[in-house]
Amino acid sequence: MDVDKILNRYNLKRKNAARYIDAITRLNQTQTAEETGVSRQTVSRYKNAFQEMTRQERLLLIATLTQEKLLEQNTE
Repeated sequence: MDVDKILNRYNLKRKNAARYIDAITRLNQTQTAEETGVSRQTVSRYKNAFQEMTRQERLLLIATLTQEKLLEQNTE
């Protein structure tokens, strides 16, 4: 299973999905929208997309995008 295929299947953008994963674990939807710079409607769409994913798709997406963010922070 490929992360880009999952993102495309659910019409999600990689950058926004990574921001969503990071913010939603700490904040409510309104705060997540404010922190990520997207509308609350977009946050709701991402939430719905994550709910529609299979468990395997969701875990792969979360693990991959979180690892990318961690590696990016370590290179700064």
